[in-house]
Amino acid sequence: MADARIIDVSRGDIEDLRRRLRDTRWPESWPSPLGPSTGWEAGTDLTELRRLVRFWADDFEWDAQQALIEALPWYTADLDGTPVAYLRFDAEVSGGLPIVLTNGWPSTALELVDLARRLATPSQFGGNPASAVTVIVPALPGLPFSPQRPSMNDETHELWHRLMTDHLGFARYAAHGGDLGAGITSRLAQAHPEAVAGIHLLAVAAPREFDVATLTQEEREHLKRVESWVAEEGAYEHQQQTRPLTLAPALSDSPGGLLSWILEKHRAWSDCGGDVSNRFSDTYLATLASVYWFTNSIGTSFRPYYEFAAGFTTRVDRVEVPTAVALFPHDLATPPRSWAERTYNVTRYTLMPRGGHFAPHEEPALLADDIRAFLRTL
Repeated sequence: MADARIIDVSRGDIEDLRRRLRDTRWPESWPSPLGPSTGWEAGTDLTELRRLVRFWADDFEWDAQQALIEALPWYTADLDGTPVAYLRFDAEVSGGLPIVLTNGWPSTALELVDLARRLATPSQFGGNPASAVTVIVPALPGLPFSPQRPSMNDETHELWHRLMTDHLGFARYAAHGGDLGAGITSRLAQAHPEAVAGIHLLAVAAPREFDVATLTQEEREHLKRVESWVAEEGAYEHQQQTRPLTLAPALSDSPGGLLSWILEKHRAWSDCGGDVSNRFSDTYLATLASVYWFTNSIGTSFRPYYEFAAGFTTRVDRVEVPTAVALFPHDLATPPRSWAERTYNVTRYTLMPRGGHFAPHEEPALLADDIRAFLRTL
């Protein structure tokens, strides 16, 4: 287990958070030409945000959530001077191929706990114990639970490979990731095909180069959808890629602002039908915002966006290891199989019936079943 508490929060920290929440300086509201029923059209709905801020300040029980977090199977590794916290869920029946899971943004390793348990102990969920695999869930550097990388040279996918091989002793393993985690997983497989037996992705890297004349109609429609998404939803990404240090002080100083930034994405990117509470409880959202707040990691969570846009991150050219792609209909993009095959050796392609960007939380059973089916082919 980790030698120290995975998240160290004092009574003073809790009282300071509550004070800041109660003292939130709210922006002036302004009339919308679309009418009062369209509170989310221009961003976070202030009525819903005010309600959640009151809950976070007055009714949320952080101590209970911290106890649950601390009870998880945390470990720490020092990877050549870079400390990484990780969760390890041992398979109830040994012999399966271990797998490393990587979350996206704005999430944490906690989002993957339910999925990890389903993969490691399937009998607890009505499954066959013979399908069990050991699951490793590292906390992304700069996101809650792991400090940021000390330099730009040590990319996260290389840390993951050293964690799985040098530190944990796995000669071969599989990997899964969504969003930021999909990019890390793709680079991991590209760099170490001798060790990575296969990867399971919720998103794919676009081909570095392609001839427009070769695009299928399905691919053209996909690119149009991506273009529309960038125009309508991509402002956060552009800010985090280009001027993250302008945004970071505001979200690091105002918990209400931090919650607003996170909340809007959970509504827009999930299969919630416009009501975020259909998929995420108040306690879930307050816990997520709390771990970002108490670890002061919202600013450092932007760093992968900036490094990628600035060219410091390895690009994905071609992944030859067997690749499974599972697409949830309310995620940011649903590329056709032919588009994924331009970059990956796609051996499994699944269009899910429901779910969104936060699939490990929204639909852990669907996702676990698809990963298990893929692992059987390896």
